[in-house]
Amino acid sequence: MRQLWEQLPFIFRLQAGLLAAIVVATTIVVNVAGPQGYERVAFAIPAAEHVQRPWQSEVDAFASRVSRAFGVRRSTAGEFASWILEASERQQLEPDLLASLVHTESTWRKEALSPVGAIGPAQVRPNFWSRFCGSSNLHDPAENIYCGAQVLSHLRDRCGDEICALKAYNIGPYSERVQAARRYVAKIDWARSQLRAEAL
Repeated sequence: MRQLWEQLPFIFRLQAGLLAAIVVATTIVVNVAGPQGYERVAFAIPAAEHVQRPWQSEVDAFASRVSRAFGVRRSTAGEFASWILEASERQQLEPDLLASLVHTESTWRKEALSPVGAIGPAQVRPNFWSRFCGSSNLHDPAENIYCGAQVLSHLRDRCGDEICALKAYNIGPYSERVQAARRYVAKIDWARSQLRAEAL
């Protein structure tokens, strides 16, 4: 009998084993649920498997959109895509929003520097945000983008909405330069519309 069992295809043996486990579990539930005064025991049912795209294919797809939307070299877009996707996932931001911020702030330049001392792709000001972000190296583009995502997420939570957060990101939370903030939000919206058009 054992030799006959071992000659069966693996998939058949697997299905038979699963069927046997179901029969045993059903028998236990029936016995426990009976009128003998036993306590009912619930068996955990495995959650449905969530099929997710492999990380590299997600990065490649996003990089392709960035490259087409903004004319960025594919190698550069691929590098930025992984940083943006990771930071946006951790900070619960839309990747298109964070990519639009990077495009607007630095046009994909890793070593961008502003006259007021903001640095890197997300144009983070180290004197204000390095301690908040827990980073001593905001010249590293990956850390810079992650810090920018942290700041934007913090401002969104503080303001209560995305537009207020973007304005505060650009001009500061207490500035009254309303027109500059509006222009900044319009640039972000334009960049995001370019990315979304590439997703269609």
